Parts: sequence; C-alpha cells; structure tokens
Amino acid sequence: MIPLDLLAKYDLPAPEAALAIEEAISGVLSKAFNMDILVSVGVEMEVVALGNRQIDLSSLSRQLKRQIRYQIERELEKRQSLREQEYLRTLRGRHILGEIRRIAPDEGLTVDLEVEDHLKSLILTGTCYARQLPPHERSGLHIGVRKAFLITSVLPVVEKDKAKVLIRLSRTSKSLPESLLREMTGEQSIRCRRRIAGAFSEIETSERIPKEAIQAVGKELGERIIVRVVAKKDS
Repeated sequence: MIPLDLLAKYDLPAPEAALAIEEAISGVLSKAFNMDILVSVGVEMEVVALGNRQIDLSSLSRQLKRQIRYQIERELEKRQSLREQEYLRTLRGRHILGEIRRIAPDEGLTVDLEVEDHLKSLILTGTCYARQLPPHERSGLHIGVRKAFLITSVLPVVEKDKAKVLIRLSRTSKSLPESLLREMTGEQSIRCRRRIAGAFSEIETSERIPKEAIQAVGKELGERIIVRVVAKKDS
C-alpha cells in the first residue's frame, strides 16, 4: 500500500512523508466508503473507520488502489513543492548559475538551476522572460549556454493537477552586478547605483576591488562596469 518508489522519488523526511500518506489514504477511503476513516502509518499501517470498524486493505479493488497511489503521489509532490518553496525563498534576491534549456520568442528562456539543499542537489526550473533580458541577449543566446541570473520571485503554482514552484529570473536587475561582485570579492559595501542592462553598471564601494573581478562581471553581463570608491559613511 505504501509505494516505496514514490518515497524514494520525493525523499521527504519520514514524519512528513507519513503524514502525507495518511492524509491521502484517509481521503480516498473516506470518499469511497462514505464514512470518516482514520489512517495511521507506523511499523504497520492501521486503518480504522468510524465506530472502530477495521478495514482489510487487501480486499480493496485495483481501481481503488490506483486512486490511493495517485493521491499519495499528489500529496508527496505538494509537500515537496512547499519545502522547495520555503528553501528557495531564502535565495530570492541572490544570483544563481543556470543552463538555458529552451528558448521561446514569447515566453523567454527556460533555465535549469542547480541549488544545494541540506547537502543535496536540487535541479529546478526557472523562467526568464524576454523583458528581463538585456536587448543584446534577446536574440543572441543559445541552448546549453550557462549564465548568471537573479532570482526575483518564488511562487507556488498548480499545473495539470501537479504542484510546482515557479522561479522567475532576471538578467536586467541592478542587483545582479552587485551580487556577483560581492560574491567574487567578499566586499559587502558594494552598491549598484545605476544600470542600463547591456550598456553599463555604476558601482560604488568603500574599498577598492580587484580589477579581475570587475572584468569578469563585465564579461558575464556584456557591459561596462564603472566602479567608484567612496568614503565610508559614519555609523
């Protein structure tokens, strides 16, 4: 009754997976038998109907077992999506490296993103609409190219009865050169004061930053990086 292949596929913590399975089976059986049915997943699964009536799971029809499996997968999928969303919210406003997998004139780019979640790699999909690309990149990028993107939003969505996390990306935000330079140099005073994507970014910092980092970010974004060292503000 508990599909081990689905548990391996979604890889949720055991208590959370157990709750998802209990909710899925309880919902399907309660509807099928038209009564409240409680399910407890432990060393052995216990199914109890209203009035302590025991239900023999081995007697269920194939169709009902298929419905249970389908609902278990939906519950596991939904909970994994919520966990991913919770984690990815912490990445909003940061940059991430992504590989372009699809290019559509109206929909922009579909991008594969790899992030680390509790020492485990997650391969997720993000979308970068054409308006979030610098003009010179809207017809100049190719499938398989790897670029840095800023994560601008993380939204839960349901498509074709499946829970997903929609990640929206940008290559035009002025936070992107700022984030890239901070990562390369470790200098937190870096601020991007003005940017025309594909032309230039004006950066201010209270400390000098390596020329190599400036050139690397300029090459990544295809624009000139102008850096001004300004006096530190009194705290």
